[in-house]
Amino acid sequence: MSEHDDLTARLLGPAEPEVSCEQCFDRLDEFAELERDGADGEAAIPGMRAHLEGCPACRDDYESLRALLTDRG
Repeated sequence: MSEHDDLTARLLGPAEPEVSCEQCFDRLDEFAELERDGADGEAAIPGMRAHLEGCPACRDDYESLRALLTDRG
């Protein structure tokens, strides 16, 4: 994929369903716990993965939460 194609794809957003930032915030802990436990978080919360890939703020929150959950064991 060229840089131009990548930019176009990012501007157009995901082709699949995507949750909003508010929905992401409301269910982020559930999603992170499911993934930590080896479950399919995307199956439980469709559109969450697409949102996290496209939203740097929510992705940062997710990565921080995953790190916290990993530290707790």
